[in-house]
Amino acid sequence: MKNFLIIIILLISSFQFSISNRKQNYYNQQQFESIIINILHKYFTYDFEEPISINHNIENNNDETKVDPNDHVNVELWNKLNEEDIKKMPVINDYSNEIIAKKWLKWYLYIVQRYSQVDIYLNWNYMTNITEENQQAITAQNLIQSPFSRLVLPIAKKFNEYMKYSENYDLKRIFGGLASSTTSNNDDDVKRISKLGSQLEDIYSTTKVCELNNKKKCYALAPYLERLMQIEKDYDRLLWAWKGWHDECGNKIRPVYLPYIDLLNKNVKENGYHDLAQYWIKGYGIGNVTGFESIIDQLLKNIMPLYEQLHAYVRGRLCSKYENRFDCNGPIPAHILGNMWAQTWHDRLDDIIPYPDAPLINITKVLIEKKFSIHQLYTMAESFFTSIGLYPMTPKFWARSMFEKPTDRNVVCHGSAFNMGYHDDYRVKICTEINDDYFYTVHHEMGHIEYYMAYSEKQPFVYQSGANSGFNEAIGDTIGMFAISPAHLIKLGFLDEENVNLHYEINYLFRLALEKVAFLPFSYVMDKYRFLLFRNEIDVEHELNSKWWALRIEYGGIMAGAPRNDKKNFDAGAKYHIPSNVPYLRYFFAHILQFQFHRAMCRLQGVTKRLHMCDIYGNKYVGEKFKEMLAMGASKSWPEILENFTGENKLESQAILDFFQPLYNWLKMENLARGYPVGWM
Repeated sequence: MKNFLIIIILLISSFQFSISNRKQNYYNQQQFESIIINILHKYFTYDFEEPISINHNIENNNDETKVDPNDHVNVELWNKLNEEDIKKMPVINDYSNEIIAKKWLKWYLYIVQRYSQVDIYLNWNYMTNITEENQQAITAQNLIQSPFSRLVLPIAKKFNEYMKYSENYDLKRIFGGLASSTTSNNDDDVKRISKLGSQLEDIYSTTKVCELNNKKKCYALAPYLERLMQIEKDYDRLLWAWKGWHDECGNKIRPVYLPYIDLLNKNVKENGYHDLAQYWIKGYGIGNVTGFESIIDQLLKNIMPLYEQLHAYVRGRLCSKYENRFDCNGPIPAHILGNMWAQTWHDRLDDIIPYPDAPLINITKVLIEKKFSIHQLYTMAESFFTSIGLYPMTPKFWARSMFEKPTDRNVVCHGSAFNMGYHDDYRVKICTEINDDYFYTVHHEMGHIEYYMAYSEKQPFVYQSGANSGFNEAIGDTIGMFAISPAHLIKLGFLDEENVNLHYEINYLFRLALEKVAFLPFSYVMDKYRFLLFRNEIDVEHELNSKWWALRIEYGGIMAGAPRNDKKNFDAGAKYHIPSNVPYLRYFFAHILQFQFHRAMCRLQGVTKRLHMCDIYGNKYVGEKFKEMLAMGASKSWPEILENFTGENKLESQAILDFFQPLYNWLKMENLARGYPVGWM
């Protein structure tokens, strides 16, 4: 012990000497403690655990003042530079020549990187300030870039005819990706697609629902309607909010969305695809259309026994609360599950908790009692990432992110992360509030930022993206799961260890299943429905809306809260990702992958049982392995990257089943004891 203390004193003395000779660096007490802890981790053991000390009254120094307000993309200059460089395209006299292919690729990437930076910059401007001017800027930029896309796509396809046989892995991979791109040869289509896309974003972001008896008292989705769906218990009040949003938003989206997807379908067909569904599926890198759909069908099928038991228990408990309101053997009405789209159910936990004698920690209450600011939600999430050796946020992140909903303009509140692709400029756009949902969301979105930073540091521009879109979503969700685990909340001082018993653990697993397991059929249906729509297999005049609910009932046992009308309703369009045209199976895959990632990270520190009690905070060995995976970006196929980290080269539902096995056993016994029927058809 004496030698141990001497070593510590020498390390501290050495550290103090080093910082006394550094200029322009500020080390507060918290930073000093953190560095000493890191020294202990480095020199003694990965398993050293420290209490997490949080100063709730002092904001961290994030160097926001050091950000030059002029250090951003110059749209006019970038377009001018590209205009000049486009004229310098290398001469191509042999598409099979790899030296020529590399030279052309270098020319192409310089230009496309600038265009990418401009696109992201203009989209950020629009989403954080919805104006006609910002929408027009996007349309104008699309028209500027279209001739370049039309020029390079046929060339990339010609190169790919030879490069797909190349022994050069990078040439084969890069040209294969470029050749699968699309472009439009019609400027009028480009204008219309851009205009309709902006209209859809505008409708979704500005729609309000008014009180039935007071048309001057109206509410936006965020934060009022979303919060009402979470906390309101009255059946009819919930129905008012649900029906109001689906009528006001979905009905307005319908006449804009249908011509919008017609144009998108036309575009991909002109580029050699059967329809937009095939184009989306190709982007996942999971086989052809038939193979892809077979895989997702099987993944859902594997999870359905767990889902059906969860559904039966939730329905039985809600049936007791809302007597004679719905059939206790059939689907559950969508409006009583705590979420506008019934995609997650955890906000009804208090009404259906398995063991009321072991209530879960109320994170919202703790955050409020500890007087957390919105800024501190972000610094807490940052401390999780840095504790495992990942990156701190950059000064531009703190200076340029949208952390709260502005009061002076319309914005797209749906949380998202942005890699601006320019000088360490990473941002999030979240209308943050102090509650448990945003506690999780902040970790999730900053997980995206960690992914961006890792591959931006290690990969060339062409590989600076996720292994596939499911990876992007799974990274943040994996960290979010660790952040809300009982083991981590104990470390944070939010939860007393003595309160965590078997009842508490079942309650925790149940709560997480309401969020993670309940989500899977919903995410499956989101694109199952759109694939049918893209393939013209839905009669838009007579079954546009009823087909949506038929799928929701078949795969999830969820029904509309009120009678719907196929002539005017479009309830799918009341969910953000439909009008914004974001493929949704990425979230389905993410909910599978995150449990594979989680299990792998727990195994790295020797945990193979009770995975729900695993916490990786402070484990830099685990963080190092995780960071290696993140840093690979899109440089390899996603199965290779997955195998590199987990030892598995495919999506496996077993990881989620392993995690929830204790809950599954409990649900089967409890449903049997209570006489709750399983199934809904």
